[in-house]
Amino acid sequence: MVVEILMPAISPSMVSGKLVRWHVEPGAKIRKGDVLAELETDKAALDIEAPADGVLERILVAGGTPDVPVETVIGLIGDGKAAAAAAEVAPAPLVAVGAQDEPPRRISPLARRLAKELGVDPEGIRGSGPKGRVIAADIRDAAAAAQSEAAAVPPSPAAPPTATPPLPVEAIGAALQVEPHNAMRSTIARRLVEAKQTVPHFYLEIRCEVDALLDLRRRLNAALLASGAQTKLTVNDLVMKAYALAIARTPATMVTWSDEGLIRHSTVDIGLAVALENGLITPILRDAARLSAGALSDAARDAITRAREGRLAPTEYSGGLAGISNLGMYGISAFSAIINPPQSMNLAVGGPESALALRAGEVVEVHHMRLTLSVDHRAIDGAVAAELMARLKVLIETPMLLAT
Repeated sequence: MVVEILMPAISPSMVSGKLVRWHVEPGAKIRKGDVLAELETDKAALDIEAPADGVLERILVAGGTPDVPVETVIGLIGDGKAAAAAAEVAPAPLVAVGAQDEPPRRISPLARRLAKELGVDPEGIRGSGPKGRVIAADIRDAAAAAQSEAAAVPPSPAAPPTATPPLPVEAIGAALQVEPHNAMRSTIARRLVEAKQTVPHFYLEIRCEVDALLDLRRRLNAALLASGAQTKLTVNDLVMKAYALAIARTPATMVTWSDEGLIRHSTVDIGLAVALENGLITPILRDAARLSAGALSDAARDAITRAREGRLAPTEYSGGLAGISNLGMYGISAFSAIINPPQSMNLAVGGPESALALRAGEVVEVHHMRLTLSVDHRAIDGAVAAELMARLKVLIETPMLLAT
């Protein structure tokens, strides 16, 4: 019996991935669960495990092949009788397995769900999967083709061009070079464009005095050091704790948008923006409002470390209720962040700035921090978001309340 090794779909949004390398050669004996190959997605590098015991008979997709569609057959496991004939084939023949003149014999669960979401009738679609199976890529192609046909209306002669055509590579010049986009950068670009085009953002900004917060951080870290604890709190840890509490105490903000209806969340799951060498990732800190500032700091530090090492599982950077992004450490005083769907909010945190203020008839130096909240207006109204920001300001300017 021959068992197919498929390119796995590690998340519902995954379309394709790069097959980085194989760790075994044809003819090798393998056991179910053994690591056979390495897969690189736009977020992380993951292992492809053997689906059964046996012998790796053939490698059908070579290591180093980019953009391998999910559910593509990349190798075969058998009893070893055909191992002598096993050989790697070029990346190009990523096509259907089986007769091309037969109708689709089956449809994958992922493709079936995607067909329902996109309103595509899978009947009549020629599958490109094993034995003519209809896979997710076929559904996406059919949806894109239908959309193109619907949009194929001749433009008015008087209509201005909607976009500037891209500059041909040959016209860029010898002094400049074109660096191909990696999978992460391409995905970031696609998601940001989608977010700005489909999510109606509005923005609220507050200024908070943070001297009490900075003083509390110094005293807490001194106490932690004296106790031998490894935790060291950052300003962002305390702001994130205040943000999570403010959301939890404003129940009307604990929602995200879907076309079917508002999704109400029972926990405050915060997406923490982490800068990587070639992009950005947002690990989710689950149930952040219930964590102490120290526990939240430990969770954030662990997530940042594993994100930069590419060791996050897809479930650890998917979903979430709201995001937070801090550029204060780069000298940025204020900015507006793009919402990361399906989340409904994103808090942009600037760095502390000094200013002069009048206190009891005396001029003193104080420190302010500017916080800008980007909000999905489909899910959250302005007055509700303003209520959240008012609570956040109180928590930051009276940081002892973070323990309540």
